[in-house]
Amino acid sequence: MNEPEVRLGELLDAIAEGERSALEHLYSVTSAKLYGVVLRILRKPELAAEALPEVYLRVWRDALQYTPALLNAESWLVMHARRTALDLARQRAELGHDEMAESAAQAAETEEAEQDAAMSEELRHLLACLATLNADPRLMLLLAYFDGWSRAELAIEFDAPSPTIRTWMLRGLEQIRDCATT
Repeated sequence: MNEPEVRLGELLDAIAEGERSALEHLYSVTSAKLYGVVLRILRKPELAAEALPEVYLRVWRDALQYTPALLNAESWLVMHARRTALDLARQRAELGHDEMAESAAQAAETEEAEQDAAMSEELRHLLACLATLNADPRLMLLLAYFDGWSRAELAIEFDAPSPTIRTWMLRGLEQIRDCATT
């Protein structure tokens, strides 16, 4: 996104007031990044292309809810893109939580493999430990650490209070630590 954060916030304000041209402008400056977000989750270009208009429909509908003091505009837009992609994945039954977590783990493995052709035994062990977690805690940790989701975003996505998300994540990290030290 090339627009300064202030400009994105101004566009969201204009969208909240019903200005279609602001939505068109927002689309022109953010669609490439948001497409990348949904593609990373859905893994299929045709599904990502289907999800992108839904992202902007949600932005149009929810622009009044945007509060700059709580979340910067870019993060708010990315959050909507993630939610839309995850909703579409669930609706289509293309990906379940296990497959989404596996996909994120595979993406992490791929990035590491590109940096170092011979993946270290330690990393393999860590990924094996990650695989021992239940689906929801594993997905929460992957979204938090690989995609930068906040606890507040996870709380919304998993429909649980933020303190509960924190507890689940801490338990997951503890389980990984215990597995990794064995």
